Order: sequence, then C-alpha cells, then structure tokens
Amino acid sequence: MELADAFLLWQDIGLLLYATLKAFLPLPSLEVMLVPLCLSQPSHWILYSLEGALGTCVGGMIGYAISYRYGRRALRHLANEKEMNKGEELMQRYGLWAVFIGGITPIPDFLLAYLAGLSRMNLWRFSLCDGLARLLRSLLVCYMFNRLGILLDFDQIGIWLSVLVVVWLLLRYFKQKRDSHSKGG
Repeated sequence: MELADAFLLWQDIGLLLYATLKAFLPLPSLEVMLVPLCLSQPSHWILYSLEGALGTCVGGMIGYAISYRYGRRALRHLANEKEMNKGEELMQRYGLWAVFIGGITPIPDFLLAYLAGLSRMNLWRFSLCDGLARLLRSLLVCYMFNRLGILLDFDQIGIWLSVLVVVWLLLRYFKQKRDSHSKGG
C-alpha cells in the first residue's frame, strides 16, 4: 500500500467515525469534514456522501438506543424539560416527517435520534428515514462543493480569506485597546 492510499483510507475512516459520533453527540455539523474532503478530492464526492450518510445512520441508531433505554435522563444535559416536551410532542405529531425534514436541514441530528428514541418511534423506520434524509443532504453538499472545487481556485481564495481574517482581528484588537485607554484615561 502506497502512502497516498493509506492517507485516503484514514480519511474515509475518519469521516465515518466523525459522522457516527456527531449523530449522537453535540459536535459541529458533518459539513466540517465533507467540505474539505470534497475540495481536496472532488472526484470522491459520491463516496464521501455515502460514508457520511452511513456513519450518521449508525450514530443515529446509537443515539436512539441511548434515549430509548435511559429516557429523559439521556437528554437532561442537552435540553431542558420544556424543550424535551416540545420535541417529543413534535415527534409524536409529525413522526417520520419530522425526522425527514430535520434530516435534510441543519437541525442537530443527535437531537432527532434522542427524540425518536424518547417518543418510542419504530427504530427501523427512523433509521431508514433518517439515513435517506442524511444521504440526500450529503449528496447535495458534496455535489455543490465538487462543482465549486472545479470552478474556483480555493487555495487562492483561502489565502485572501486568511489575510482578511487576520486584518479584521488586528483592527478589532487595536480598537478594543484604544477604547479601554479612552475609558481608563
């Protein structure tokens, strides 16, 4: 196995692992992994979509099982009682539609998994619906960045964006320093 192949393998495992964990833990959106991967290797966008959806589906089942087993105790550190009641009511009222719509939107998927388990939704229906929604979202995101990666030079844009961020941070620092001097003096 060549070094490049090893890095590609670990990228894929890393994406699967992150997608699985973020589906039942409050981690940043899957796009933080999908976007750089799709920009670095645009030809693998379908593979990355499938890996993201598979990992999210497995992680969703884990979150569902945790919530099914431990009920509201599993959600206490993530939401208050009022939010849990509202989420559970929405899941019972809209069922799989809530899962599907939540799955294609930026709603944190770990909450969907916990609420589905809490409301005792059928695990297999939840997993199928959630997996399909996450696959559609991953395909859309990966396809979009595949197209952008081909059209734009992201290395050049990244350099200019980095320069702008540094200038902004310096301006902000000097403004705060000036404001604290004028208040103190």
